[in-house]
Amino acid sequence: MRILTLLLLLFALAACDAAGPGFRGADKVVRDYDGSRFTLRRQGNVIEAIRTNPEMLPRFQPIARKAGIAAQIETGCKAAWVVGDPSMMWIGLSCDGGKAPPKPRKSKVFFCDLYDVTTRGGTLECSKG
Repeated sequence: MRILTLLLLLFALAACDAAGPGFRGADKVVRDYDGSRFTLRRQGNVIEAIRTNPEMLPRFQPIARKAGIAAQIETGCKAAWVVGDPSMMWIGLSCDGGKAPPKPRKSKVFFCDLYDVTTRGGTLECSKG
């Protein structure tokens, strides 16, 4: 019973298309392009694209290209940049010959690994991501 509940929860989350910060209240449009399905929300010249179909080992570049084209079809504007990951992206639009908004700044994230763990210590190595 627990396994069934867990599987149902995972399937429900896999197709989640809830709006991200800054896009709540924006109208959503579902657009299919080249085998991928995206939920698009627009705020000004930025589109939030959420991929809602399952794909085996998706890579960012092909998915970003499809999301950019879907956004261009929906808005009639040119997709100037795409940032994010294969499941959720932000797309900057250049409309009517205007300038696209600047790309969002990358967050400062550190990745750390703990080596040689014993009861009295260990080594922590971190790198900027």
